[in-house]
Amino acid sequence: MEFANWTALTQATLVQHEQYNAKVHTLALITAAATFPLIFMGGLVTSHQAGMSVPDWPNSWGYNMFTFPPSKWVGGILFEHTHRLAGAFVGFLTVVLMIAAWWTDRRRWMRWTATAIVLAACAQGTIGGLRVVLSNRDLAIVHGCAAQVFFCFVAGYCVMTSRFWARRENLPKDELPATRTALKLAVTAVVVILIQLVIGAVMRHSDAGLAIPDFPTSYGHLMPPTRLDSAFRQQAIHRYGSELGLSRVSLFQIWINFSHRIGAAVVSAAVISLCVTILLRLRHQRAFATPACIALLLLVTQVTLGILTVLLRKPADVASAHVAIGSLLLVTVWVVAVRAFGGVSASRDAALTAIRDFNMQPRNARIDFFAR
Repeated sequence: MEFANWTALTQATLVQHEQYNAKVHTLALITAAATFPLIFMGGLVTSHQAGMSVPDWPNSWGYNMFTFPPSKWVGGILFEHTHRLAGAFVGFLTVVLMIAAWWTDRRRWMRWTATAIVLAACAQGTIGGLRVVLSNRDLAIVHGCAAQVFFCFVAGYCVMTSRFWARRENLPKDELPATRTALKLAVTAVVVILIQLVIGAVMRHSDAGLAIPDFPTSYGHLMPPTRLDSAFRQQAIHRYGSELGLSRVSLFQIWINFSHRIGAAVVSAAVISLCVTILLRLRHQRAFATPACIALLLLVTQVTLGILTVLLRKPADVASAHVAIGSLLLVTVWVVAVRAFGGVSASRDAALTAIRDFNMQPRNARIDFFAR
């Protein structure tokens, strides 16, 4: 009897070990942690308008990127070149992650997802390089938005390689409806935040961050202007100063800025709805309650940084922090969505397995089951 119990315990441990690979999970966390400062550094490149400070790629001013002399890292070159080096480091980490997945894990989805992360990193680096070679602003926008998607990709892999994912079928069944609701709200919030990030990227690369120089009003009114004439421009320059370039501001710049403000309100409503639902209905589940609290804190920080960006006339560090915190907010909500999906899908799979096992039983056994 003791030998049988020991054998069952060993088999259960092996199954759990097969589902949770500590090496791959740790490397995924390291890759995600390295991606965050990379996004912040990318924000610094845009804020300092340093995207073309190094006009060649993959070299840096004719040097191999890794042998470019530090003595030449001056001005905008510092921001652009260090961003490239950080990107290369993240790419190296994705390769290590893929090798670890193929070397230590037998699950095909683990291996091929890690391979997809490497391909995504290569694609992102190529887009960044083409942005330089072609001097294309639209590619800069794509590069910035793709970075957010890549961050989510790696974060999702972190969740799917974690202990939570291995034990997700243990979530209480009575909390399944709340988990489904959280999943719907989280997906909605992720979509809204992604749209907001795209609008923000267009705004930043269109030099429209201060196209509306006051807050919370727009040129002193609830709505921004719908036409621009010389009288409006002179009044705006007299009120807000000539250093903001209001003599050249366009209606597109003004309205993309205003759209970003409206998007901030929509994002706030979506994130608050999600977090309140979790804290009311899933507060005993740390896997959901903890990121919900973090998301609320990040939302407050993000809105504050956005306001300060306008009031302080867009200092580079504040504007870049605004970009970075926005990516953290997106990833935090994405983690909630992936965890909720894991809980819902595990419950569905368990139900389908039970139905299949029931149908495979002899007819007499099924009759006895209903007779009970």
